Amino acid sequence: MPRSTALYPALLCTLLAALPASAQTQSFLMSRMAQLPEYGNTGDSVRIYGTVDLGMMHTKTDHAAGRWQQQSGGAYTSKLGFYASEDLGGGLKAEAKLEAGFNADTGTQQTSALFNRESWVGLKSSTLGTLRFGNQINAMLPLFVDPFVLVPTNSVYTWVGGGAMQGPRGVGANTDLAPGAATIPVRVPKSLTYATPRVMGFGAQAIYATNPYGTSEPKVGTRGGVLSFTDGHVYLAASMTQVWSSPVSAGAGLPAQSVRTDIPAFGALYDTGKLVLSASYARTAPQVAGAGEAQISTLGAILVQDRLSWRASLVHRDTEGARNAAGTPVESSALGLMLGVDYELSRRTGLYARAGSVRNFGASAIILNSVALPFEAGSTAPQVGIETRTYSLGLFHNF
Repeated sequence: MPRSTALYPALLCTLLAALPASAQTQSFLMSRMAQLPEYGNTGDSVRIYGTVDLGMMHTKTDHAAGRWQQQSGGAYTSKLGFYASEDLGGGLKAEAKLEAGFNADTGTQQTSALFNRESWVGLKSSTLGTLRFGNQINAMLPLFVDPFVLVPTNSVYTWVGGGAMQGPRGVGANTDLAPGAATIPVRVPKSLTYATPRVMGFGAQAIYATNPYGTSEPKVGTRGGVLSFTDGHVYLAASMTQVWSSPVSAGAGLPAQSVRTDIPAFGALYDTGKLVLSASYARTAPQVAGAGEAQISTLGAILVQDRLSWRASLVHRDTEGARNAAGTPVESSALGLMLGVDYELSRRTGLYARAGSVRNFGASAIILNSVALPFEAGSTAPQVGIETRTYSLGLFHNF
């Protein structure tokens, strides 16, 4: 399943300090990021923050009955967080963050881990950069490449881009490419990150994480980095992520081994303050004999009109060398479209509407918003090449 995501990209967390005040004021994305607790001006502080987001969602898949359900996190992930910082002098600051995602419709935790979204401690220097340890956002393209910021609900980038493929044994990432194929983890436990100071708009970030599976192999869980440039309105980035799976067997009688998936990606953003345009490309390539590859292309837009924010996202996934559950070569592609509008009742409270779909082609069986595809008659294999449509209305409050 796709991993849950953050409200805004930690990748950009050093930008505000490096940009002129005029750029911060005019940029739509920077104005939203300025609300994050990491940007507090006080030297010593502890802040409690969070979001409660609930809505009604209708989902209809071809050859199956539609259904209504109450859904948490349709615009922003429902969460509760704590951020603390201490000024150590000389431009050095200690900081720590704990963030837990929850299901607002039931009050339950998203996962068994309490602070599943973030749990890290670090040092931040205005001249030497930022060092953090723990469970944190990956060094990757900014989440705002997706106008819906990769939330688990109502983001086709999450489902199509992440290759959330349903099979006879459930849902897994890019399972049509190879056993053990992965997608980019938005959050990385047991990780170490370092971000350089941003100089003349240029910056870099690297990540290294040990094996999170509790097995002797692999030694590494995730590693990678991102190079970026921004002037406050234009943002360009290139990233490389390598992810290792837990040991899996590629076939009957074969020994289990860890599979490394390489994911190079490129992204661009243009932000005038009233209009945000985005585009990205990524290639998912498991490094194992006989594996297929997936290419993900995206376009996005946000149009701001007073209290209204109109959003649109288009995501296309195409593959080479894909195989079905029986190992037979197949054609597999998918197209996701999501449209939405937010209406701000205040700086912290708003209403939203979403409408979108995921259309599968060939043997593709990508799901949307955790709604399973119907089975083929007499089996647990999902019907392939069909479409899922969704509509939702909701309310969020940030505090």
